[in-house]
Amino acid sequence: MSTELTSAKRALRAELRATRDALPLKERRDRVRRAHSHLARCTRWTEARTIAGYLPHQSEFDPLTMMGDALEHGVRVVCPRVVGKTLQFHEWHAGDPTETTIGGVPQPTDSGSMIPAEDIELFLTPLLGVGKHGIRLGYGGGFYDRLFAEVGGFKLGVGFAIQQVDRWEIEAHDQKLDAFLSEEGLTVFS
Repeated sequence: MSTELTSAKRALRAELRATRDALPLKERRDRVRRAHSHLARCTRWTEARTIAGYLPHQSEFDPLTMMGDALEHGVRVVCPRVVGKTLQFHEWHAGDPTETTIGGVPQPTDSGSMIPAEDIELFLTPLLGVGKHGIRLGYGGGFYDRLFAEVGGFKLGVGFAIQQVDRWEIEAHDQKLDAFLSEEGLTVFS
C-alpha cells in the first residue's frame, strides 16, 4: 500500500470516528433502536442459529440488545477474540467476563466455548465506513478482511447512516459486506 493511500485512509478513519463520536449518546441509542426494528426484513437474521456479534467500543453502534434478543430466541451468540492476527469466536452471554485487547477494545475471555468461524451463519460487523457497493472500511488491522476471505457466513455491517461514504480507494484485500443495517433501513448489496 502506498504511503499516500495509507495517509488518506488514516485521515478518513479519523474523520468518520469524529463524526460518529459527535453523535450524542441518546441519539446513538435511538438510531440503534430504529436500526433494530429493520432486522425483521433480514431473513438471514431471522433464520440464523449461530450469529457473531461484538462488544461495542466507545461510540460504535451497540449491538448488545440485538444479541440479547437473539439469545432469548434460542440463537447461539458468539463474540470475537483477537489471537495474534486472527479472530477466534467464543460463546457469549450477557454478564460473561471480558478483557481488553488492541486499542482497549473489549472482548470475551477465553472461558467461553470456542466456536469455529465456519459455523457462524451471520456476522454483525463493526465498521467506520461502508461504501454504496458494500466495501467496508474498518479500523485498519485487517482482522475482518482476513476472516471474511475464509468464511461464508452472511456479513451484515452495522452502523449509522452517516457512516455511508465512498471516499477511499478499494484495495485487493478489502472484503465486501452482504448488507448494511442502519437507522435508515437494511441495504442488501448485489
